[in-house]
Amino acid sequence: MVSGLNGSLLSYLSTQGLDASAKNGSAAGKTKTDKTDKTAPQPLTQAALHRAAGTAKSASAIQSLESAQKTLAADLRAAMAKAGVQLTGPVEFSVKSDGSVDIKGSDSDKAAAKAFLKADTTQPSFASRIATQARDALKLSATIQQSAAISQAAKLAKSAGGVMALYTSLMQQTGTTSVVFSVSANSSSLTYPGSLATNA
Repeated sequence: MVSGLNGSLLSYLSTQGLDASAKNGSAAGKTKTDKTDKTAPQPLTQAALHRAAGTAKSASAIQSLESAQKTLAADLRAAMAKAGVQLTGPVEFSVKSDGSVDIKGSDSDKAAAKAFLKADTTQPSFASRIATQARDALKLSATIQQSAAISQAAKLAKSAGGVMALYTSLMQQTGTTSVVFSVSANSSSLTYPGSLATNA
């Protein structure tokens, strides 16, 4: 996955003036990693995620995803009400990047939600729509995290090689990403790494 980002990463380095050949000259021949490069980086900071999420492209995608989740939540509430399902509290549909899915809520709400989804015959089904929304959120989250990691690594490292090493380490520390779609009788939300930058 890292190799596929080399082009954009090197392009970013060039615009930031961090290209090894630009500043280190012939002294960069040995490309010995400095102390900053050797220091284990902190996990992605919220500030880096905010900056990445605030770019025009990311902000537009986040807004579109937020609008779509509100529509999905409204449709889901209406369909559940029509089926006689009344939620007493929020129900959270959690989908992770490793493919695992979990539903949280009170025992009665979880049972009602599972029974509703199992009996749902709409096309596309609500289970499918929730899964598609999670997939879109995971893709957007990955893009935001990658942009944040590139930015954070570029600030911490002092050489192009160091940036690549720090970037790789930061991405490894992100672990399994989780998308949580929460629905209650009168509200909804969609959270994932990077989403908090736009949610008030």
